[in-house]
Amino acid sequence: MYKTLIFYLLILLLFTGIHHSIAQVYGTENGYASFEAKMPLNSYTGESDRLHGTINFETGKVAFTVPVKSIKTGKDKRDEHMYELLKAQKNPKVVFEGKLVGDFDLDKKSKQKVKAKGDFTLAETTRQITVPLELNPVQKGIQLNASWSLLITDYGLERPSFTFIKVNDRHDLKVDALLKEE
Repeated sequence: MYKTLIFYLLILLLFTGIHHSIAQVYGTENGYASFEAKMPLNSYTGESDRLHGTINFETGKVAFTVPVKSIKTGKDKRDEHMYELLKAQKNPKVVFEGKLVGDFDLDKKSKQKVKAKGDFTLAETTRQITVPLELNPVQKGIQLNASWSLLITDYGLERPSFTFIKVNDRHDLKVDALLKEE
């Protein structure tokens, strides 16, 4: 009886371990994405809590999107100008599709830094970028944090101006999401 119980426990542990190693895809439906735009004597942010995406740790594929019209700056008129500038009617999403660069160990229970290299598409223009990622396994999944900068003129966008003061070309972007096993 005792040997049979140990045998079943070993089988259960074996299958639990196999399930953990097979579960390689993690995603989010409500991650947070933001940008900060600066100008002399002022700055503003745009925020969205509708970041969708996945990371497949087996293949290394990374894919994330943010609906343009989910980005809010706190001022309706500025939002409308931003949607027009980003051509939201023709391009309703900001998109990143790429691959992980570097190894992430799902079994390691500490923060790990990797990079994602791929295509970032904003307002009809796609450019290849590399984004540094911090991935932290937590009880409910994997906490993803990323931050990087871009020049909006690299995406064919004119720098907005407010009463003759132009917004800086460089915008700082951040992503914060809890990725859950799919």
